[in-house]
Amino acid sequence: MPEKIRKFVSNHYLLSFALPFLIMLFYFAYRKMAPFGNSSILTVDLGQQYIDMFSGMRETILHQPQQIFYSFGKNFGGEMFSEWAYYLFSPLNLLLLFFSQANLPIGILFLTVLRFGIAGLSMQFLLVRQKFAEKRVALLFSCAYALSGWMVANQVNLLWQDQIILLPLIVYWVIELLNKGRYLPFTLIFAFAIIDNFYIAYMIGIFLLLFPLWQLSRGQADIRFKFRRWLLFMSSLLMSVLAAAIVLIPTAFQLLQGKGQDILTQINWSLIAKPYLLPFKLIPGSFNFDEMKTGQANIFIPFMAVIAFAAYFSLQREKRSAKIAGFLITALYLTSFVWQPLNILFHMMQFPVWYPYRYSFIAIFFVLLLGSIAFERQQRAHLSSFIISLAAIVFIAGLAFRIYKQADYLTLNQIYLFIFLALSGLFVYLIKRFVEKDFWAYLALLVSLTSLALNAYMSTNNFSYLTDTEYRRTVTAIRQGTSLLPKQSFYRVGQTFSRTRGDAFAGGYNGGMHFASTVDKQTPALFGAFGQVAGDYYASYSYGTIITDAIFNMRYFIAPVYGGSDENGSPRRMANSYRPDLTSYRLLRSQDQVMTVQNQNALPIAFTSPASVLKSQIFNQSPMQTTASLWQGLTGSNNFMRANVPFNFRTENLTKVSDLVGQTVEKTDKSKDGAVYLTFTPQDDDAYYLTLPTTFANDNVWITVNGETIPQYSDRRDVVALNVANHDKNFSVTIGIHLRQSRLFISNLILYALNNQQVANAAKQIQGRAMQGLKFNQTHLSGWIEADKQHPILITSIPSAAGWKIRVDGQLVRTHRIDEYFLGASIQPGRHRIEIYFQEPYFKIAALISLTTLIAILFVPLFFTHRKRFVID
Repeated sequence: MPEKIRKFVSNHYLLSFALPFLIMLFYFAYRKMAPFGNSSILTVDLGQQYIDMFSGMRETILHQPQQIFYSFGKNFGGEMFSEWAYYLFSPLNLLLLFFSQANLPIGILFLTVLRFGIAGLSMQFLLVRQKFAEKRVALLFSCAYALSGWMVANQVNLLWQDQIILLPLIVYWVIELLNKGRYLPFTLIFAFAIIDNFYIAYMIGIFLLLFPLWQLSRGQADIRFKFRRWLLFMSSLLMSVLAAAIVLIPTAFQLLQGKGQDILTQINWSLIAKPYLLPFKLIPGSFNFDEMKTGQANIFIPFMAVIAFAAYFSLQREKRSAKIAGFLITALYLTSFVWQPLNILFHMMQFPVWYPYRYSFIAIFFVLLLGSIAFERQQRAHLSSFIISLAAIVFIAGLAFRIYKQADYLTLNQIYLFIFLALSGLFVYLIKRFVEKDFWAYLALLVSLTSLALNAYMSTNNFSYLTDTEYRRTVTAIRQGTSLLPKQSFYRVGQTFSRTRGDAFAGGYNGGMHFASTVDKQTPALFGAFGQVAGDYYASYSYGTIITDAIFNMRYFIAPVYGGSDENGSPRRMANSYRPDLTSYRLLRSQDQVMTVQNQNALPIAFTSPASVLKSQIFNQSPMQTTASLWQGLTGSNNFMRANVPFNFRTENLTKVSDLVGQTVEKTDKSKDGAVYLTFTPQDDDAYYLTLPTTFANDNVWITVNGETIPQYSDRRDVVALNVANHDKNFSVTIGIHLRQSRLFISNLILYALNNQQVANAAKQIQGRAMQGLKFNQTHLSGWIEADKQHPILITSIPSAAGWKIRVDGQLVRTHRIDEYFLGASIQPGRHRIEIYFQEPYFKIAALISLTTLIAILFVPLFFTHRKRFVID
C-alpha cells in the first residue's frame, strides 16, 4: 500500500486532482457560496431544476424506492425511469444523501469541485499510463482538460460531467483493446457510461467510431491485423450497447412519447454560427448568460495547448497517416460547430435547448491529446509551429480588435489579456531547448494555470447566483405547509406559490407541476386543455377552478399568508397564482409565511362514474367548456356553470373599440400606461373566472384586480381561466388589463360563474362511490369498489400511459383513456376487488438482454480460458 501511494503521488495524480479542485473551491469560497457565506452555487438550471431532481433522488432512495419507476410528484403522475437515466444515475450523486434538502447547495458545491478534480485525475491517468506524455508535461494537459471552457460553462450541468471524467478512461481501454486485444474492460466501462448518462455517452460513441482510425494509423502492424482489431472493437462496442439495454430500451420508448417525437425530419443545410467568431472562444472570459442559450462552442483552452496542437503536425516521429487522421477528426468537429447537419447529428438528432455544442468537450480532449504528444516528443521549438502559433495570435487579436463588439462577451481588456498570455506561452515554447525539461514543464504549467484560472474567474463571474437564504426560505415554507398532511391516504397538493416547478418531487408529495426533458406529449396537452400553464417540457397547475381542483384530487393547497413577508424567497414573493376561491376551503393551519387549506370537494383517486363520461370532450382553447364537459359526464348535471356573464368595460389611453371580440387596441400616447378595465358586480357568492387569451402571455400585459397587481405566468401557450371573484356578492369587481407594449390583440375574454354549492353537492355524491380500503404506493393501488348499472365505469385521475394495468377480481381488463388522458375501465355491477399497478414498459425484456450480454462477455471467455483455448485474435 505505501508503494501504491508513492506511485500515486510521484505520477502527479494527486496534483492533477488537487489543482483543478482547489482553484474552483477557492473561487467559490471567494464568492462566499455556502458553506463559506450566504450565496449559493445555484444558478440557471441547477437552481431551477437539477437541485429538485437531487432532492427527489434523496426522497426516493431513503423513503419511496418505487419512485425510481413512477412518481405522482411529476405533474399528475409520470414515468420516472427515463428521467433517472437522463438526470440521476451517476453514482457520485449518492454523496448528496449525506446532505438534507436545506443543505443540498453545500453538497452540490463540493460535488462540483470534486468532479473538476476527478476530471483532471482521469486525464492524467490516460496520458501517463499510455505514455502520451511524462507526468510533468501531462499535468499541463490534465489541468487544461479539467478547467476547459466546456467545464466552466457547464459547471451547472452536473448530469453531464461524469462523461468528461469517463472519456479518458474509455479511450485508455480502447487503446488497450486495439493494442493488446483486451476487450472486456472497454466493454464494461462504456456500458457503464451509457447507463450513467446515455445522452452524452451517445456523443462519445460517435467519437469512438472515429478514434480507432487515428490510433490504428499510428501503429506498424499490417492491415489484416488492424482490421481484426477494428472488428474486435466494433463487436465490443455493440456488446456495450446490449449490456446497457436495461436503460436504453425503456428510456428510448419513453422518449418516443415526448422529446423523441421532435426528431428532425428535414435538415437545414445552412450555417448556424459565424465561423470567424469561433476563435474568440480562445480569449479568457469569452462566456456570458446569452452564450448559454445560443452561443458559440465553449472550447477555451490555454494557448500553450494550442501551440502544442500546432506542433503535433510538425513531429518527425509521428506517421503522416496519423497526422492526416488527427487533422480530419479535428476538422470534422470544428465544422460541426458552424454547420447544422453535423451539429444535429452529434446532438442525437435534437436541437439543444440552451447549452449548445454539448459535445465540444470531445474536441477539447482530442486537441489536448495530440498536443501532449507534441510537447513530450519535441526537444525544441519548430519554426513552422512558432510561425503558425504567432500567426494565430495576430489573426485572433487583430480580428477581435476590429469586430469585438459583435461578441457581447468580449472587452478590450480581455483582448489585451489574451495577447499577453498567448505571447507568454509562445515565449515559454521558444525556450524549451534552453532550460531543464522539468523546470520548463512547470513553467508551462504555471502559464497555463494562470490562463485557466482567469478564464474560470471571468466566465463564472458572469453568472447570477441564488442566495442560500432565499433558497432555504422557500424550502422551509413548503415543508411547513405540507408537514401536517396525512401520510396514509392518496391526495394531491396544489400551490399558489412555488420555488420551481419541481417542488412536489423535491418535497416528496404529490403535486401538479414538473419540468424535465422527459415529459411526454399528452401531459402538456391535457394541462393546456384544462387551462393550465404548459410547454414542451413542463407543466404547472396554476390556474385551477373549484371543479378542476375536485377532478384532479387537489385535496390540499399551500398559499402565502395574507400580509406575509415580501423578502426574496418568501411565499408571497414566489406567488404564481391568484385564487380567491381558496377561501371556500377549510383553513387547517396558518403559520409564519404559509397557510394550508383543505378542499373538501376533492374527488377520490378512483371511483365509479356514469357511462356518459366516455363522451366528454376536449374543446381547443376553451378550458371552461372542457372542464364543464367532463364534470357533466361525471355527474349528469349541467346547472353548475353560467357562461358569458355580462360585464362593462372602458379603456384608458387606448383607441376606442365597440367591443372586445377580436379587437386590436393601441395606445394613443405610447409614453403612458394604457389599460382596459372590466367591471361587474356579482349578484351571488359564486366563484367567477375570466378566460385570458394567449396574446396576454409573454409579458404582453400585467393584470390588476381591484387595483392589486396579481401574479401570473407569462410563458404559457394556452387560454387560461383566472379566478377574479369569490364570495363577493354585491361588491364591484374591476379587472385591469395593462399594456406593456403599444398594441394588443384581445379575444376570448369570457366571464364564467361556477356555483359553489352545486359543485360541493355533486362532489359529495361522487365521493360516496370511491374505491374503499385503499392501499397505495407510487406504482400500486388496490382496494374494493361497488359498481351498479348507473355507474359502470371505473375512472381514476391517473394519467393513462403505457405501463398502467387494471385487474378486476384478479383478471386483467382492457383500459379506457377518458378525455384523452384519464385511466379508466368498464366494470360489471357488484362489489369488486380492484388492483391498479404500473410496470415499466419493456423493462423485463431489456433486463434480460443486459443480463444475457453480461453473462456472455464475462463467462464465455473464462470458460475458454479455463480450457486453454481462448485466443482473441
